[in-house]
Amino acid sequence: MAKYQQGNFGFKTLVEFDERDPIRNLWRNVLIVAIEDAIKIKSTIIKFYDFYRNKKFYELDYVTLPNRDFDAVCQLAQLDGNLVRKKINKLMKEMEMNNGSYMPKMPWKRLYQSEGIHRESDGNHTPVSAV
Repeated sequence: MAKYQQGNFGFKTLVEFDERDPIRNLWRNVLIVAIEDAIKIKSTIIKFYDFYRNKKFYELDYVTLPNRDFDAVCQLAQLDGNLVRKKINKLMKEMEMNNGSYMPKMPWKRLYQSEGIHRESDGNHTPVSAV
């Protein structure tokens, strides 16, 4: 893990603060899958609004509406369920405003074409086939 500078704030490494907890990581992955499913469904609803406008999606309700099961999963994942739900609802509103797009806008130039990165070969490289 990368170390932060130990300046006036007394930052330490991430490893010192974050112990490996497989149970917590399992429940965080459960939340990730539930949120991904909700995002996919919301995107489909926005694209085909006329077809899906009267349909009910429990996957979407699970992450956007208050319920005990979601709060229990957040508690097992050591996260604040209300804060997670608030951020998900904010994302859903942004998706509606952007016609289903939930990815950030990409700049016109790719990263490797930007002025800050110059990848010129110095001639001292070994091709993969020679290894």
